[in-house]
Amino acid sequence: MVLEPIKPEVLAVRMIPNVDPQLAARLSLDPVRHRSLGMITCSSDDALYAALDEGTKAADADVVYAKSFYAGSAHASGPFSGEIIGMFAGPDEETVSSAVQATLRYLEAKAWFFAADDAGRLAFFPHVLPSLGRYLSRQAGVEPGTPMAYLIAPPIEATLGLDAALKAARVELKVHYPPPSETNFSGGLLVGDLPEVEAAARAFQATVLDLAARPRLLTPLPELECLAESFGKVAHRRGAAAVAPKRYRLWGSGLDVDEKPAGYTHLFDDRSLVPKTHPAIRFRGRLDLLQAQVLEAQLAATQEGHSGVARDLDDVLRWLRGAMASEVVGRPMPELAVSGLTAEDLHRVSHDTVKYLGVGWVVPDASMGATAVRLNLLRATCRDVEIAAFDAFGQGGHLSPETRDALLHGLNRLSNVLYVLVCKVVGVVKSRPPATEG
Repeated sequence: MVLEPIKPEVLAVRMIPNVDPQLAARLSLDPVRHRSLGMITCSSDDALYAALDEGTKAADADVVYAKSFYAGSAHASGPFSGEIIGMFAGPDEETVSSAVQATLRYLEAKAWFFAADDAGRLAFFPHVLPSLGRYLSRQAGVEPGTPMAYLIAPPIEATLGLDAALKAARVELKVHYPPPSETNFSGGLLVGDLPEVEAAARAFQATVLDLAARPRLLTPLPELECLAESFGKVAHRRGAAAVAPKRYRLWGSGLDVDEKPAGYTHLFDDRSLVPKTHPAIRFRGRLDLLQAQVLEAQLAATQEGHSGVARDLDDVLRWLRGAMASEVVGRPMPELAVSGLTAEDLHRVSHDTVKYLGVGWVVPDASMGATAVRLNLLRATCRDVEIAAFDAFGQGGHLSPETRDALLHGLNRLSNVLYVLVCKVVGVVKSRPPATEG
């Protein structure tokens, strides 16, 4: 599928807390600054190079070694070799670990190759880094914070694409990777203002996609030439009208496309498309399922005469819908309160149900009735939603730190609330006189 992400696979991660002096000398490490070493191997070299740069922005660690392996990951020397090894060094384990963790997050969320053809055989890397860290800035000989277009493709695609990118925007080719590289790809590192490097990446992408669709065309297509010229006019002609952007943009990559690719959906709008497997989309699906189960539990509570619990579930549903609105459209996170009690009040109740509800530890079973069973399912599903939220936002994501913390804390407390409701129902069931046989 065209523009389907080809995500890198991390194959091995290891730490050396105190590097042996002899090995440190061979790796040209600073004996004072570089005491701990963190290593990563990965299936995609350019993805890791870009992600290593992110690591230098997260911690005061240095990329001391990063090399691609000959012939690529398909011909790796071992199952954990992949296409590249990267190494961070720093003064201690904590510093190096922070850099490694930031690198892993970037590989998962942003540093992706994309398929240029339906078969997925032609891969390219039209990556924009809005602000460089200390690693790639050093490679390109520019200052940290400089925007960069990191453009990689197979040899003919890369050569054509770089030419189009340089004509399309006011950018400077700081590093050229002529063919063949160790992995038989080619490309370059282009720097300039952020709008310019984005325009360069778009022109590179359009050129690679055109070659993938029509590889044996001697004369460039007129519309392709017009695309490059139009970008160039924006970059070089003072007062020129801006080129109308394409409708859709892939979140995190900066790629603009005319049509929404299959398998993508909106994170927010047409300018923030993500794969349907994106952690935030998985979270939304689980949160939606939890709301549906609240309605089922309300129906059961009403049918079994637990009117108070049904009203409590109204409060739960209201909070869940508010949490969904907060994540999707940025509204403030609501405060979790049920039956007039705060989340912290209910947390205390959940830890001493004998004192507050006259019910000991509850192990649900079918004899407790449909409401208790459905509430217990809600409690278990809530734990799953909490984990999905950590996967999506625990290490960053699009939420502000305040919203993220409020969401994660609220979901944690919600499972306590649901356990309290289970205990409420069990207390009522146990207090009812046993049914007599007619």
